[in-house]
This record gives sequence, C-alpha cells and structure tokens, in this order.
Amino acid sequence: MAELPLDPSLSRTLIEANELGCLSQALTVAAVLSAEITLRQTRSKEMEGKRKRQQLPDGSGWGDHVQLLQIFESWDQADYDPRWCSDHDLQVRGMKFSKDVRNQLSQIIQKIAKGPTDLQARRGRKSDPDYRKLRRALCVGYGNQLAERMIHHNGYHTVGYRTQLVQVHPSSVLEGDEYGKLPVYVVYHELINTTRPFMRNVCGVEQTWVKPILKKLEKLNINKLSGGSSALTDSGPLEEKQPGSPTKAAAAKQSDVDSKIQAARERYLARKGKK
Repeated sequence: MAELPLDPSLSRTLIEANELGCLSQALTVAAVLSAEITLRQTRSKEMEGKRKRQQLPDGSGWGDHVQLLQIFESWDQADYDPRWCSDHDLQVRGMKFSKDVRNQLSQIIQKIAKGPTDLQARRGRKSDPDYRKLRRALCVGYGNQLAERMIHHNGYHTVGYRTQLVQVHPSSVLEGDEYGKLPVYVVYHELINTTRPFMRNVCGVEQTWVKPILKKLEKLNINKLSGGSSALTDSGPLEEKQPGSPTKAAAAKQSDVDSKIQAARERYLARKGKK
C-alpha cells in the first residue's frame, strides 16, 4: 500500500477492491479523485454549463464516487475524445491527467492484482448494477471518514474522534429514498468549510458494512493511545501507586486543617455552655 501514490483512504480502497473483485472500478475512482476533476464554472455561460452537466451520468443515486466512475466510463466509450469533455462542461486537462494516473496505478498494482485492471464499463455494470462491491470497498477504505445521518433530517454527524455536524455538499448527486431521506451512513472524500461544514464527494454505504467499523471505533481509546488520563484510570489511582505523591500529601494536609477547625469549634461551644 505504501507504494501507491495515493491518500491512505484510496489506497485501502484499492486493497479491499482487489479482494472483492472490483479493482478496475476502484482504480478509476482513485484516479479521478487524485486528479481532482471539477466541473467548469463559466459565469458568462452559467445556464448552458448547468444544462451540460445535467446530461452527465447521475451516479445511479448512490453518490459522487459512482458518478465519477460513470463519467470516466462514458469518456472511454467516446474513445477519450476531448470534445466529449468540452461538450459536457468538463476540464479536458483534468480528464487527461486522470487517465494518466489510472495507467500509472494499474502498473503499480499489477503485481498483486487478482483480476483485470483494464476498464470494464459494460461488463462491470451488468455484474454489479448497484455498485455494491465498489461501495463496500469504499466503506472499508474510508472507514475513518464515515458519517451518520440524524434521525429527523438530512444533517449528518461524523463518526469517531471529535465528531462534528456536517451536511452533504449541494453539488452532490446522492439521492434520498421515497421520503426524501438520504442514506443512514455515508463515506466522504473530504470536508470543506464555507458557510458551514460540508462533505464533498459522498457515497452511500450499508449499515451491515459499517457495524465492524463502529466496533473498532468503540474499542479505540484515543487518550490511552496518547498516554492521557485514561491510561492512569486503567492501572488504578495514582495515589495508590505513589504513596508520597503531592495529591496524597495535599489530602493529608487538608484533613489536619479540618481537625483543628473542629477542635476550635468544640472549645468555643464548651465555653459558651459554661456561661
């Protein structure tokens, strides 16, 4: 995994995809995300650009990772014609770069690949129409970038250490169910802060895939790993291990003061009683 010139999340995704039999799809997603392809924003042609982007694949409702895969597959079916990118308001340079990155990744991972790494758009879509294998690989790879939906609305909170409230970016193609509710769990590629925290490049994942990750997070004790206070709690109170510690000395001193106060109070009451 260290040989892959990728973020750890994408590297883990490729390793898991290799086991699940969807390596070809995962290579494409990793390449496109590494190239950071964005849709062009041209102010003078904003409405025209919006119309062109609406003609792009929609990710089948599963989210942005799937859409990026579908976009690249569509470009492959167009024989990598630069005009196809322009016609769909995509950056030609970014698309070409993603193609080069994919070729590079394919060569690096070839020695451990358990299946073909070449693009298999039509075959992959028929064998896994819901992209379950790919989404499961993404769930494992992005296990530390997981978010859970709130009960009554489509806001999310990140799972793990230092949880925070976030929302799906407005540009996402992630779709809700018949009631408009988004998936209970999603993974995200990155968090961005504009007017509020947003998750960008989001993919819906299933609860059964998330359970093992949640169990690992529950066992993970951040304070213990960093040598914090919980390490002391696990091994017993500090005073018991160190009899001469400042904490015990301070407690003994306070006890002596309390005894003196009580004795003075008793003497005062005794004198008052004699009167």
